Amino acid sequence: MEKEKSQLLKKVWHWIKLTSLLLGLICGSLLIYNWWSRKQELARLKVQLVQKEQEVQQQYQLQNIHLVSISPLANSPKVHSFFTDLLRKCAKRFANKQGLNISNYPLNFAGFYRDNKIGSGYGEMGRCFTEKVIYPYKGKEINISLNRLYLLNKFGQDKYFTSNPQYGDYTYINISFNKMIKTYSHELAHYFQLLKHGKSSCESDLVLNNGNYDGGLAREYEKFMGWLKQNIPN
Repeated sequence: MEKEKSQLLKKVWHWIKLTSLLLGLICGSLLIYNWWSRKQELARLKVQLVQKEQEVQQQYQLQNIHLVSISPLANSPKVHSFFTDLLRKCAKRFANKQGLNISNYPLNFAGFYRDNKIGSGYGEMGRCFTEKVIYPYKGKEINISLNRLYLLNKFGQDKYFTSNPQYGDYTYINISFNKMIKTYSHELAHYFQLLKHGKSSCESDLVLNNGNYDGGLAREYEKFMGWLKQNIPN
């Protein structure tokens, strides 16, 4: 009886050792597999990073080439006509919806400008401003203009790099078509507030702390922006 118990215990102990060994092999294999997988993933990410850096550097080089080419576009009557039509058609539709008379403040597309402050945190991507008109009538017209960097869209670029990616960290400005439409909407919203109230305000005034912030006008501005972004054709 004692002999049978001893043999049974030996068998159990042998089974425990085999099971432990098997579990150890499985755990070890899993650890090795996880280590190998992480190593492969890290290698893949490094390759992607190098590719991205090369792509960004190529975009930066193309940007410098295309910057020379946007001057003819900025002065092109065809391009100017396109933006003028887009601006006036959208303004007319919105004015009709709001019951506003835009004849007192004619809207004019004033073209594309260069802003040397871009990249320093003080540049502007769009402008809305009034101008006195003596002839053919006495009054004011409201001008909207856009930063000429948006014209880089014509060359397939949606970023303007404000620092060279070659030196590590870099910064850029979003100049995508959607961003341009947002800027267009922003300036049009200011136009309609000038038309309706003779003044305008948005959250930017609060951020800039320029003393022009008006909560009521800022809320109305957001409503105008919402409609304009949805109704300016893409």
